[in-house]
Amino acid sequence: MHPRHQQRLRWNATRGKRVWSERGPAQVKGISLLEVVLALAILAMSGAILAQVASNATDNGLMAHRLATAQILAESKMAEVVTGAISIQGSSGWLPITDPVPNGTWYYSVQTVNAVRPNMIGIRLAITDADGQTDNKELFYIVRWMIDPNLGLDTPPSSSDSSGSASTGSTGSSVGTGAASSGGIQ
Repeated sequence: MHPRHQQRLRWNATRGKRVWSERGPAQVKGISLLEVVLALAILAMSGAILAQVASNATDNGLMAHRLATAQILAESKMAEVVTGAISIQGSSGWLPITDPVPNGTWYYSVQTVNAVRPNMIGIRLAITDADGQTDNKELFYIVRWMIDPNLGLDTPPSSSDSSGSASTGSTGSSVGTGAASSGGIQ
């Protein structure tokens, strides 16, 4: 018998007794070196793929956070433009946002756009961070159409009516003997 051949006692169910059997070189239990190397290669490739997926997920999460911050800042600055706190005219280039902002320095730019409709203007407000400011790339922008503030429609009508009529601001109707008011909130 070859030294690699081993004899062992096993149960033979067909005969109902224990018999000696020989095991040849092809029947040796265990795994070969090739199988170990192959398993390690598969494990290494799987780990590399999972690391790449995790890296992409982190990058996408950071970009989503930047875009959400830019959107919130754009809405805030647009509200300031609409209320008149920030002038529409005279701003050129990127201006720093002086409000307390998380995650670095942010910049905004306000531009006016001519509208097709008369007496309307478009306000385009762009937001970027420090990286975009140096490359002149905007991260997020918002456009809002509004009545041209140069028309003076946001000022209340004068109260120097010679007929002595009193006008209410909420309904626009007149009380007294005079004519109906020609302005106010409708």
